Amino acid sequence: MRIGSRLIQNTGFVFIAGVFDRIFSLFFIIYAARILGPGDFGLYALIGTVTFLFFYFGNLGIGPMAIRDIARDKTKAEELFSHILSLRISLVILSYPFIVLVVNLLGYPDDVKHLIYVAGLSAIFSTFSSSFDILYKAFERFKAPSVISVLVSFLRNMSNILILYLGFGLNGIIWISFLGAFLGAVISGLWIRSKFLKYRFAFDLSTWKNILLHSMPFAILSFFQQANRHLNILLLSKLPGPFPGDVAMGYYNPPSSVGKVAMMLPESFRQAALPTISSNAENIKIVGKIIDRSTKSLLVMVIFPLILATTFFPEEIITIIFGKEYLPSAPALTVFGWAYAFQVFNAPVTATLSASKEIKRFIPWAMLVLGINIILAVPLILYYSFLGAAIAFLVSKVIETAFRRYLLQNIWGIRGLDLQGSFKLLAPMAIIFVMILLAYLSSVSTERLLIFTAILYLAYVFSIRDLREGVISFIGGLR
Repeated sequence: MRIGSRLIQNTGFVFIAGVFDRIFSLFFIIYAARILGPGDFGLYALIGTVTFLFFYFGNLGIGPMAIRDIARDKTKAEELFSHILSLRISLVILSYPFIVLVVNLLGYPDDVKHLIYVAGLSAIFSTFSSSFDILYKAFERFKAPSVISVLVSFLRNMSNILILYLGFGLNGIIWISFLGAFLGAVISGLWIRSKFLKYRFAFDLSTWKNILLHSMPFAILSFFQQANRHLNILLLSKLPGPFPGDVAMGYYNPPSSVGKVAMMLPESFRQAALPTISSNAENIKIVGKIIDRSTKSLLVMVIFPLILATTFFPEEIITIIFGKEYLPSAPALTVFGWAYAFQVFNAPVTATLSASKEIKRFIPWAMLVLGINIILAVPLILYYSFLGAAIAFLVSKVIETAFRRYLLQNIWGIRGLDLQGSFKLLAPMAIIFVMILLAYLSSVSTERLLIFTAILYLAYVFSIRDLREGVISFIGGLR
């Protein structure tokens, strides 16, 4: 199979799995937001943030590094994976006392601390089962993990909805997640060993040291790439502002969740592209072509509609998904829409930098971006609460975009998009945006504005021949 066809097919599998995951998660979020209310919904976001930090210590960038290295030399897969699995489990277990200490130092209420403890135990089992994704992705077998992901997502989210319906609240969600993580670890462990690879637990400190040495750049960058949003939630939980901490987190989480939905396609591409770019790292022409075509496709299919939706229809989106109780978060949705637009734009470059052995050169710039976010977030949260946190997040994404483009040119020697081709895409976008803005300022009814926006966007999409051909190839790849 040609590189392009394989990449389209793998992106398709990951994307379809991501679509189902987001749909199931969306049903849960819609229901949970209404049942829990802004206060408990904010606490749910806080627990998720702490769990992310805990899960991060169990990965430390090992996942993408392992995919890259196994993809380059599959003959060493069994030996390398056995050490990687053992190392990840050991790290996450050793980090559990650290999370307990941090939670106690931050002074959260006892009931919140107990839920975080249980969520931490869930992360241990999830670390074990998620490690097997490394094997499938390194061998570019994306179909099986995609199907499993859909099944797991359905069971997890429907179970959470049932728990809320039965009246068990936030406590029930955390405990059922623990049970699901435990069963998932048992089932996946037995399945992989019998059907894919005879892994074992291997303990060799010199090998572990070498793995950590190579994975540390991934670990640092992975933390900085996701830390802005999660650290903003922690800051909202502790800093005084116009809203109480739990309510501020409750208003911050809905628009952030909507923005994350836009990351389905670019995240699918990033996962599918990493092994492909890694195995063709010596061919700059192929890498440059992947970046150019994927970025242009994301501009049309994700970035532009995301900007239109969150700029002109934020209140309608919040009301439909979360209910009128969350309308104060509508301005933050507009800010998040533009922020995630930049993050989507960066996805092809992120995959390319991850495949490079010079990835460590991005670490100082990533630290600078995180520092800028924190410096801006603290005063903005004090004055504007969750909206200030969203603004800080947006500014950090703008700066991050400039740094990533700079590194792309210096590491790979790739300047970026073809200017002439980009202008043909961006000029009609600008015209359409201005037309919709004029209609919006003319106080056109929401229904008419939505119809007008949909007609302009669909006409624009179907006027692009390359995009039509790409959609056909995408569907053919899935078949």
